[in-house]
Amino acid sequence: MSESLELKPIHVVCDNNNVTSDQTIEVIPGNGACSDHVRSERNEGSPLLPTSQVAEDNKEQHVDVDSDVDTDSLSQPKWLRELRRVKRELNEVVVWKLKLWTLILIILLVIALVIGISIIVCAVGHEDEDEKYDKSSFVVARFFRGNFTLDGNSFTSNSQDEDAIKKLEQKLKEVYSSSPALERYFSSITINNLQDTAAQFKLMFMMPLENDELIQNTLSLKIVKNVLLQHLYDRDTEEPFYIIPTSLQMEVG
Repeated sequence: MSESLELKPIHVVCDNNNVTSDQTIEVIPGNGACSDHVRSERNEGSPLLPTSQVAEDNKEQHVDVDSDVDTDSLSQPKWLRELRRVKRELNEVVVWKLKLWTLILIILLVIALVIGISIIVCAVGHEDEDEKYDKSSFVVARFFRGNFTLDGNSFTSNSQDEDAIKKLEQKLKEVYSSSPALERYFSSITINNLQDTAAQFKLMFMMPLENDELIQNTLSLKIVKNVLLQHLYDRDTEEPFYIIPTSLQMEVG
């Protein structure tokens, strides 16, 4: 009997669909083509992967790649993205650790402060030249005379005494004393005659020597009459000593 061992080939049935994990493969020279084929199939993954698994893998890769992109901002309206951009710019630090919006607010406050101070200085420092006058220089008299009728319900013949005349004069005096245009020139008013409900009066104003412009404007007959007439229209008809506005007559002299 020979001592050399005889190598006998082992036939392996290659089934691409079922390859059992406990199958023993003996490598025999010249017969290893099949075993290599089986091993390569074990190492390779199945080319037929489920569609859902492939989609999930692609999704994971997409998320990993675009993880730095804000997908929510892309779906927002353009005006909202612009608003966020403006907010980011306003929050940027400009100088001295001050943000842009803080710097803008400081500038606006400074402008408002400068305007306010300028208005105050102008109001305090401005002097109205028209308010500067010396009443002692008013030496020229200008007279007006006229008449009017009192309402019978507010004045009766029983009240025709000195006290009633003084009250009527006082009321007319208050009209011209409170007039911004005429109060500096007004001197006096006198009720000359009072019969029944008819009264005659005389007005006196004082002017400076240079009075041509005053006579044409401020102390003209039209202005002096209209000041009293406007007061009469504004009064209540139930007041005592009510003067009927349409009865007012006035002339220079």
